[in-house]
Amino acid sequence: MGGERAIATIADLLAGGGTIKTGPFGTTLKASEYSSVGVPLISVGEIGYGTFRIHEKTPRVSPAVTTRLAEYVLQEGDIVFGRKGAVDRSARISAEQHGWFLGSDGIRLRLPETTDSRFMAFQLQSPASRNWLLQHATGTTMASLNQDVIGRIPISLPPLPEQRAIARILGALDDKIELNRKMNATLETMARALFKSWFVDFDPVRAKAEGQAPSGMDAETARLFPSEFVESELGDIPRGWSVASIGNLAEIVGGSTPSTKESAYWDDGVHHWATPKDLSALATPVVAATERKITDEGLRQISSGLLPVGTVLLSSRAPIGYLGIADVPLAVNQGFIAMKPQPGISAQFLLRWAEAAHEKIVSRANGSTFLEISKSNFRPIQLVRPSAPVLDAFHALADGLYRRLVTNEQQSRSLAVTRDELLPRLLSGTLDVGPLVDRQGAADD
Repeated sequence: MGGERAIATIADLLAGGGTIKTGPFGTTLKASEYSSVGVPLISVGEIGYGTFRIHEKTPRVSPAVTTRLAEYVLQEGDIVFGRKGAVDRSARISAEQHGWFLGSDGIRLRLPETTDSRFMAFQLQSPASRNWLLQHATGTTMASLNQDVIGRIPISLPPLPEQRAIARILGALDDKIELNRKMNATLETMARALFKSWFVDFDPVRAKAEGQAPSGMDAETARLFPSEFVESELGDIPRGWSVASIGNLAEIVGGSTPSTKESAYWDDGVHHWATPKDLSALATPVVAATERKITDEGLRQISSGLLPVGTVLLSSRAPIGYLGIADVPLAVNQGFIAMKPQPGISAQFLLRWAEAAHEKIVSRANGSTFLEISKSNFRPIQLVRPSAPVLDAFHALADGLYRRLVTNEQQSRSLAVTRDELLPRLLSGTLDVGPLVDRQGAADD
């Protein structure tokens, strides 16, 4: 086996069954029918590169909607594309995601049974397919997809046994990446819960005020917390803690975009340069790479320069609220509030505070075209500053969780590189999967 592959299009494939369907428009599904409960509604904002990203702003729909509009209910094996903007993104619906709902800015591909959907999902994430989509998308202001464009996507189509073999090889790598993602989601949940308990609900202080031992911590850590509250402009806060502005806890800077017409700023760039797009598809708040890089000359055009590892990045517009911690030195464009922690302040504390204070941050934003939070409006935002010993204790715990998260993310990136290097060789047939097909066939017998 191996060698040349048959080349076809999605439309050729669908001649044997399957469908392409665009999500419901406002005349079919009104925004008033969106809900905070039910199944997620999948549009471009939820679609990543081979994954889905469900977040707090993801709309949901009720069983009444899914029953009325059953043709838009997603099934395991469906492949969903973003219809506008990031048109090169697509992801496959897994068994766990079966029953989710197709949003208006999504297009669903349902394949015939003669095609392995995991194989096709991997192929559609190949550089060749993604570049084809970017080149053939319609629209002058914003790239857009439609059913006709998706039907014309060229595909490699080996026999079904080989498709399944390729999917098993790549799927084994993807399964480990998915396991790491789930582990990191758990670590994130733990870090958020810790921040909320200590610094929003003040659980340890309330417990001590009631004569009880704080739960979930050792006696040494419990001794760091006071046992009473005092009044402040932010309400009752633990005695010995203070009210401060975020500008006192971090140096707040922004960035800019060197002229894209000047090749000396971009060609053979060596410094990571982040835009909010680099954060939008992150599964974890670790910024370890950026889509574009700039040269030394380009870096000199950005007044904030190269930001150090540990800088907390907050997208300041369109939308406000993407978050990440720089795991590599990087520069940023004008779409960020960058927080460089002051001595004694943990990046983990700043990250979790920005998550918890999202509504307060957005309330300080303004703008007619889109909301934006300026540095001058951001710096004065007030928060409760814990005592130094409590901050140190939080950093020790939260940073331990974050280090595990980074390790998992690094492993996933390495696995993704291996997967992406294998993909074109498997699709072209230069890497022979015949032995794997033969072994699977023997096992089936």
